[in-house]
Amino acid sequence: MTMPELPLLLTAGAAFFSGGAAASGWTAAVIVANSAFDHLDAGRADRTLKRVIQGTASFQALLMAVASGFAVMTGAMAAFVCGLIAALGFLSNIWTLAPRREKTVPGARKRTSTQRIVAVALTLLVTALALTSGVLAVFGV
Repeated sequence: MTMPELPLLLTAGAAFFSGGAAASGWTAAVIVANSAFDHLDAGRADRTLKRVIQGTASFQALLMAVASGFAVMTGAMAAFVCGLIAALGFLSNIWTLAPRREKTVPGARKRTSTQRIVAVALTLLVTALALTSGVLAVFGV
């Protein structure tokens, strides 16, 4: 391998890992959500989706961190910044879905579906950002 091929491989790696994180985010937020709510009752589907999003968040963040590293090595600074923001966005799902300790008012119901709604919306937004990071890496921006 000669040195002129190295930036091309790093660019391809940045795009590959960004695409992997975007595909994983889409699978967790859209495909699992649709499958769970079609075949399970609402409570089980909610818990399943929360577990899937929380379980994949660290993997997606790792993929974006690697993609950002490759992007910065090729000089694609916009892709690097987008990738880091996407990695932090995927990691924020762990905090979003963490168990809450606050007390509910007596006689009131505690709604936990809000956590799921926010986590799915955040995953979709960060998935779009991960895809953008991959495209920016390909163009060297």
